[in-house]
Amino acid sequence: MNQAGTLLEPFDVGKTIVYDVQISGASKSMLYTVEITVGPGPEQSVSKTVKKDINANGNSVAVQFPVNFQSSEFLSGEFGKWLDDQNRTETWDKAWYRVAVTSLNPFEEPVQAEDYTGKPSLAKVYEEFWDQKVTPRKGSNEDRYQYEVSVLSTVQDNITLEVGPSRSGPWTLVGTQAYTTPGIRQILKWSNVSLGFDFDSAAYRICGRKQMIFDGPSWPVDVEYKNSMVSPDGGLSDTPFSYSIDVKAAKAIDVGLNVWDVSNKRYNSVGRQSYANVGQWETMVWKDINPSSSAESSGMSNYYFSFYYQGSDNPFSTTYEKTGKYYSGPAVVAVNLRNWTVSPLNGSAFTLYNYSVKVETRLPSCDIELQTAPPNGEVWTNQGTATYSGGNDTLVWKNVSFDPEGDELGNASYRFLLGDMVLGKYVGPKIDVAFRDLLYSRIGNTDRFDYKVKVKSSRPGLKIELIYTDDGVVWTRSHQIQAYGSNLSEWQELTWKNQPWHKTIKFDVVSD
Repeated sequence: MNQAGTLLEPFDVGKTIVYDVQISGASKSMLYTVEITVGPGPEQSVSKTVKKDINANGNSVAVQFPVNFQSSEFLSGEFGKWLDDQNRTETWDKAWYRVAVTSLNPFEEPVQAEDYTGKPSLAKVYEEFWDQKVTPRKGSNEDRYQYEVSVLSTVQDNITLEVGPSRSGPWTLVGTQAYTTPGIRQILKWSNVSLGFDFDSAAYRICGRKQMIFDGPSWPVDVEYKNSMVSPDGGLSDTPFSYSIDVKAAKAIDVGLNVWDVSNKRYNSVGRQSYANVGQWETMVWKDINPSSSAESSGMSNYYFSFYYQGSDNPFSTTYEKTGKYYSGPAVVAVNLRNWTVSPLNGSAFTLYNYSVKVETRLPSCDIELQTAPPNGEVWTNQGTATYSGGNDTLVWKNVSFDPEGDELGNASYRFLLGDMVLGKYVGPKIDVAFRDLLYSRIGNTDRFDYKVKVKSSRPGLKIELIYTDDGVVWTRSHQIQAYGSNLSEWQELTWKNQPWHKTIKFDVVSD
């Protein structure tokens, strides 16, 4: 019995096993039938029988029967349970076979052979190579190198190292190391290896029950670079960003761009450009690059560049390896804001302001919250939520006012939020009129009142109007005007005498 890729048992249960039946001793040419029955376990009914007719002419004849133990005939019984149970990693040693050779000559007795000793032993072979490296990574065919790889397998194996001038070979055998600890990581090393060929970027091949090819070492190449950039600075996940870098190298190379995906939290290779203007500065450009494919993506992306020998899969250097830093940008947002406004641009805490903003997003809908803060204030007040649903890209908040208790002059602030994420913070309106110490003074036993308030403004010569509501719903302008005349932004008391009773009053600046 044998299996491609190995001479050692246990054989991989996932690969074909070849049974070799040697026929010899035939005295003359005769037609024979060779029949083999194979079973994986003690149940005789779980088996497979295959027949072949041969013509033995007095010489030895080899008859081969390929068998796959994952065929449907073998999937019942104890063997099928072992095969399906991922937690069962022990070797299976209950297989058997029976061979019968029958001649067409009725006077010739059939010949039989059988084995019930568990041959061949079978295993669920899992073999992985990782942490492979060659040191030094850069050098020439005059240097000596050390290769190593971490191996984890479910079976013992012989691991071979081969080297070549490229990933396509030709391959030169270096040597074989034994993996002897099934189920346990083992580091295999090949030391003092010389390369008897010229190369730009060499390669090496690790061969066991599986085979993998890796790059290295590489011939050193001097590379200079400058002026890395991305534009625009920010946008949605489907915004077409452009990246560029100026490169000068001593030979023709490839330059790759790697961009951080803010959703999947990994770097994606987004393409390579060929540098061919050897010894001269050349600008490499990547256009229409999207840092993420998710509409909900938001966060700060970054990027770096990789340098490759032409035709090599792995870089010989990167900008990150040279500097220890990534290039920042762009800022990816789920919602992009444009044309934010507040009107009027100035007023008091009593003034009713209108806010608007244009929304750009890939989301089918989203709720945007407006918050405001008074001059020199750090406390943000929720002024309501507006919903974007695809057809209304401009959102509006009307009749927004500030806390009348505030008496600070200066620029107020406003910001828009998507959930807890601040999408943008802006300045305005300018609060240039403040009120405090509002007083109601009843005139004797009448139903008339004097209303007083202190006013401060950075604008002299203002006209202040009394505004009132008697039902708590509708506000009415009284057309009763008082003038604020200070030129020094001082507090000045204004009085509206002999006014009727009002449930609530407030004040505002009369526009010219």
